[in-house]
Amino acid sequence: MTKNINLSKILEGRTYAVLGFETETSEYSQKLRKMGFVEGTKIALAPIKISDPMIFEIRGSRIALRKQEADQIKVEEL
Repeated sequence: MTKNINLSKILEGRTYAVLGFETETSEYSQKLRKMGFVEGTKIALAPIKISDPMIFEIRGSRIALRKQEADQIKVEEL
């Protein structure tokens, strides 16, 4: 059973898929889409021991987002 959560709540060692954004039409969500945060894209927490910003692995790259920013992205565990 999949569970929809915010990106800031994901666990290391698991893979998730981007579902969307809390506010789909915001400028910030448009910016994140341009950075590769597109619905269905796989994403995981990078094995780096810092909590804010959080480091994510997406499309072969590592991207840092503050927890507040990651809270705007909805994901589901695969």
